[in-house]
Amino acid sequence: MSLHPPLPSPDALSRPFWEGVKMRKLLVQKCDDCGLLQFPFDNHCESCSSARLSATEVSGRGTVHSFTETVSGARHPYFQAISPYLAGMVELEEQDGLIFASNFPGSAYADLKVGAPVMVAFEEIADGVIIPQFKLHGTIGKEG
Repeated sequence: MSLHPPLPSPDALSRPFWEGVKMRKLLVQKCDDCGLLQFPFDNHCESCSSARLSATEVSGRGTVHSFTETVSGARHPYFQAISPYLAGMVELEEQDGLIFASNFPGSAYADLKVGAPVMVAFEEIADGVIIPQFKLHGTIGKEG
């Protein structure tokens, strides 16, 4: 048995997101009334409180919003095994404040900068289980 990150456990609300990920598409919610894009998925728009929301694909391009190197304190065995590792927040280009949490596989701490361009990459972490992660623009397609 190989060591892998915690596996996603989709519920009714997050299922459209994870179905998109299986197709290697990054989906967010779009408010059908005010047009706000939001993530994570919710029952109501965080701007106008409308319940009229739909899943919409975004480019997967963004910038590093913040980051840190985690060197200790990981509780899950996978993260203990890969420590130290880089984690942070990515702001997608489609809208200010549209933020995703991610690790930064294939990146070194010295390479990360706030504002650095990143692109979503989809990684199969277990048999048939895919997760989105963000990589520095120049590291797409490289192992890490």
